[in-house]
Amino acid sequence: MKLVLFLLIVVNTFTYGQSISYNFDTNNLNTDYHEALSVLEDYLNSNPQNQEKNTYWNTAVQQENITFDFLENEFEPSLYMGYPIHILSIKKKENHYTIKVQFSYCNPDNSPNILAIVNYVVIEQNGTFKLYNALTINRKKWDCTTVGFVDFYYPKSHKFNHEKALKLNEFIISTCKNFNVTPNTIEYYLDEDFDNIQQLKGIDYYLGMNGDNTPKGKASGNKVYCGGLGEYYTHEVFHALIDHNYTNSHFWASEGIATFLCGSRGQSLSWHITQANTYFKLHKDIDLNEILTLKNIDNITSYHYVIGGLIAKKIFEKGGWKLLSQFLNSGKTNTDYYKAINTYLGIKKENLNIYLRQQLDIEANI
Repeated sequence: MKLVLFLLIVVNTFTYGQSISYNFDTNNLNTDYHEALSVLEDYLNSNPQNQEKNTYWNTAVQQENITFDFLENEFEPSLYMGYPIHILSIKKKENHYTIKVQFSYCNPDNSPNILAIVNYVVIEQNGTFKLYNALTINRKKWDCTTVGFVDFYYPKSHKFNHEKALKLNEFIISTCKNFNVTPNTIEYYLDEDFDNIQQLKGIDYYLGMNGDNTPKGKASGNKVYCGGLGEYYTHEVFHALIDHNYTNSHFWASEGIATFLCGSRGQSLSWHITQANTYFKLHKDIDLNEILTLKNIDNITSYHYVIGGLIAKKIFEKGGWKLLSQFLNSGKTNTDYYKAINTYLGIKKENLNIYLRQQLDIEANI
């Protein structure tokens, strides 16, 4: 689930030709501190949301990752969407400089609206200063065990479950076979608390950081971050395996199939369907003809999981893996998604409200 951090925040500009404020007096800093801060400032003023080859980042991370700044896609459409930048602190340990940065603005009543507080790492080598991801540095404090296609990273306090790790590899092999793709290696970060993984990535605070400690996860490239469920968080692994191979896919199609196969937030699709069916019986005013405009039923069940999952299930029942793969590759736009539902299920957009409510009721009472 590209879930948790997918917050629809509207900001009118992507331009980063702006001043950067400080929470401290920079005049008292030594030259090397200024060098480290200058690298970060220059990067933040280089349209970082584009993630093009960048002189301010180390070469290795750019060669290994399309999105080399792991913080960039923590928010939708990007962390770098025009929020004013306030540098809170800079600390040095040996040749590492950790720079803490706040992305925020003031509401009309002057109260703060903080999107995130994150940490950047600048490393000096032979007089050259380059940016590094905090994750690369912080994960050295965790243990790592490799099983099959997966490098598992976990806190030293965690007792590694080899049986679940083997089961995850079985899922990888079968899923890739069903969708006709080649398995790729995966970096799998796990902890019982998702926010501990966020801190590992250098995120001290993010908008939405509250609520119950329910299973949460995120996939980005070949990395998955899994809070809860230990070594078997298949929903995010599905995205890490499939999404880059099916680039002509709508978000709802991808999330729906992942939920159909793997569940979401630690609950099966059938569980979410039961919750949704009860909810819709109480809310007959909700128009499911306009499903793509709908967001969340509650803090566990989102429309793209439960409705998207139900649609994926019905397509699979009709045509198996072949039809499901075709559906996943049927287009990125909302028009494409509605058209695909009509193509593969024979249901027009204007009939979705009746169809989906009927199918939810049938599935909930099986």
